[in-house]
Amino acid sequence: MARAAGRAAAGARGDAVIPVEESTLLAEVEDRIRQLATPTAPHPVQFAASHAVHGGKLLRPRLVLAAAGDGGDRAAVVLAAAAIELLHAALLVHDDVIDDDDERRGVPSVARAAREAAAASGIAPHVAERLGLATAIVAGDALLVRALAAIARLDVSLDTRVQVVDIIERAMLRAAESEHDDVLLAGREVDEGAIQQVLEGKTADYSFRAPLELGAVLGGRSPAATTALGEIGLRLGVVYQLRDDVLGVFGDQQHTGKSVLSDIRAGTPTLLSALARRDPSWQRIAGDYGNPAADARAAERVQRVLRESGALDAVEQRIDEGSATLRQLIDAAPIDDALRAELRHILERCVERDR
Repeated sequence: MARAAGRAAAGARGDAVIPVEESTLLAEVEDRIRQLATPTAPHPVQFAASHAVHGGKLLRPRLVLAAAGDGGDRAAVVLAAAAIELLHAALLVHDDVIDDDDERRGVPSVARAAREAAAASGIAPHVAERLGLATAIVAGDALLVRALAAIARLDVSLDTRVQVVDIIERAMLRAAESEHDDVLLAGREVDEGAIQQVLEGKTADYSFRAPLELGAVLGGRSPAATTALGEIGLRLGVVYQLRDDVLGVFGDQQHTGKSVLSDIRAGTPTLLSALARRDPSWQRIAGDYGNPAADARAAERVQRVLRESGALDAVEQRIDEGSATLRQLIDAAPIDDALRAELRHILERCVERDR
């Protein structure tokens, strides 16, 4: 799986610059994603599932490709990278149902699109609401099944297959547990340890640790390298989610594709909110954070308190500290210079991104 050196081609993901060979590999991954998500029957669930995989940044497939490097079977690595993106899409569809979000990536969520289509066809509003939720849930299930079926079809040795399945099982179970805990802890005063667990389980493991470990295993890297990449992935995912939490309240919806009211209305347990709760000024917004009816003025009040309490500055400092630690881990990892450079680049993109 030879890869051209240097960053010679502009990528289609934001303003990232992607090497020529990696750009070709990403194009192959996109083709495989389309194939895996293509409806095999003219059913609304399959069309909804297919629609849900479009518009992503392909960050997780890129991590798989980077960790695989020049080793491993190209077709197996590409298929695994595509499967990871389907798993990601499935979790997003389910997450939108759990959080009652109507928008994803700047377009209607699967549940909302199905609800509106049903209402437009004359179905009663209460039935259309139920149908929209049902469509999203089963469309996410369909994506999960297709992703796992793709993993099962990898043409690799039994030992490699077992390692791959173990990684997927761990990451997906942690994601499920942490999604539950995210709702359980919403609106409550939560300690930083509990928030760290949610950050690692809901995002960091399946989005960063697992893709890097999968690429390492499929690329034939040493156990020491795979372990090091897993640690880097877990920490990278936490930094990514901390930035995501900041964007969730302070981001530009035109860039993020998500309303700044989403986390506020849900009372999402973030490090931002946990730190702000320690300040007396929190009492001014105690009725706003976690209020399903919170409006733009409520968002402004929350933003003001997050700034005045020092919570925003504290989270930015955590991001800086986490990034510094990651640079040290990347430098010390038993990996080649090409992967080291790619990980540094991805780290900077995670920290500086606006969506």
